[in-house]
Amino acid sequence: MPWSSTGLLKVIWWNTSLAPPVNVRSATADDLVFVVDYVRFLRHQVGFDLLALAEVNAEDLRTILQGLNDPSLRVHDSSDRRSSLKFDTGVIYDSTKVTLEESRTLTDKFHSTTMKTGHQMIYRVTATGDPLFLITSHWPSKRTAPDGAPRRAELGTALRHRIQAIHEDTPEAFVILAGDYNDDPYADSLAEHLGATRDRTMAKRRKGLLYNPFWRKMGESHDDDHDDNNMRFCGTYYYDGGQINRWHTFDQIIFSSSFLTDKSMRLDERRCGVIATEVLWSKVLKSNQIFDHLPVFGTVELRSQA
Repeated sequence: MPWSSTGLLKVIWWNTSLAPPVNVRSATADDLVFVVDYVRFLRHQVGFDLLALAEVNAEDLRTILQGLNDPSLRVHDSSDRRSSLKFDTGVIYDSTKVTLEESRTLTDKFHSTTMKTGHQMIYRVTATGDPLFLITSHWPSKRTAPDGAPRRAELGTALRHRIQAIHEDTPEAFVILAGDYNDDPYADSLAEHLGATRDRTMAKRRKGLLYNPFWRKMGESHDDDHDDNNMRFCGTYYYDGGQINRWHTFDQIIFSSSFLTDKSMRLDERRCGVIATEVLWSKVLKSNQIFDHLPVFGTVELRSQA
């Protein structure tokens, strides 16, 4: 029986830079006002049903929700500053599109270290009735865990084990990962240990793999013929001190293979990418600003059978 489209489910991830888990330059009241205004732009001009945010605290999330002034929106605060293991994520979601049913923080041990693997939520999608597993992650920076540090590989393996556990209970589960992994898509932590491939056919064939459309977002946003367009980028995170690259694709939204098959929810890859507006792009490039990440988005087509 053929499927017909009943709408879209839009997911956005953004590391806001407001409240990082380590002590760096503090955000100002003006910075928070800018984030509230920008999230309002994301809601009304881009659209989202699930907005996952990083480097936020409970007060930030309350202020953002109040600024949106939308009775259909709810906030799930998964930030926690009470211990040395600081969590800094939260999700604003449209309660008419999804209902939050369960949530839990994911931590794993690596020798004597406790790792912040992520935060898992289960939403019920109103249009299809399906459970949607969303796992948000903000992994350590390169300063804390540099390239080659065993902890980076262990985080990928730990997250893969968490997804395997979901699939043991729900074999065809719809799972979305959204995060600032502080690794590019080709890094071993994501490509090898997590199993997030750029090969759509392989992801369909081998159910243990995930599909990462953000492999395609590592190159220049514009070709060289567009010299009149100065708003260029080649990633999601900007670091002016880079010796070879200043841009990195650290922010990604990754999908389980169920989204690639003929089911009630299907990845719409044409509507996945980086949200680059001049007002934020110009702030990211300025060293006197706290902002250094562009938001990313992914879209799922919701479908029903006649």
